[in-house]
Amino acid sequence: MRYALAALILATVPAANVQAQGAADIAACRDVKDSLLRLRCFDDVSKPSPQKAPANASKPKVPDFAAYAADPYRGAINLPDFRGRDREHATYRTRIMAGAKSGPNFAGYLAMTQIGCGSSCSFVPVVDLRTGRVLNFPLGGEDNLSLDLQYRVDSRLVSARWVSEERCQQEELIWTGTAFQRGTVRDLGDREVCYRMAE
Repeated sequence: MRYALAALILATVPAANVQAQGAADIAACRDVKDSLLRLRCFDDVSKPSPQKAPANASKPKVPDFAAYAADPYRGAINLPDFRGRDREHATYRTRIMAGAKSGPNFAGYLAMTQIGCGSSCSFVPVVDLRTGRVLNFPLGGEDNLSLDLQYRVDSRLVSARWVSEERCQQEELIWTGTAFQRGTVRDLGDREVCYRMAE
């Protein structure tokens, strides 16, 4: 009889409403006389209901850097020409030059340098170390906040994650030798997903 009463109490509280009815559930559990059943009741009431991912959220894609292998460049490093061809980037010449002098870190011969432009904002100039020419990475600025990039010197693949309109987005970009080929943008969930993955 007492077991049936505890089961009835638990059955009358749908799992989705457990958190909303927290105080009422605890009071109902207190009325169960059998101590073991009362403990079970409290355990069931205090368990959080499983959180489902939004229907439009997808799992993060694991980058396959090896599929886009690149040979590391071993030639002379050429620096940008901030008085001529690359003058539009001259405002950030100190950071760009430091990145270029450190050598290639992407696609064999490119030097990517992520530079902050405010709270959660950044942009990424890319230097072709064979010519010294400065290129623009297609992501960054206010449209791609908290931009997090994964790339390697021996691969032409960049895996990017950022926050846009309170959502965590992911995209893979491939360096073709002349430009960045954009991939499909994947929605990973709310912005907290990006922050957790960056930790």
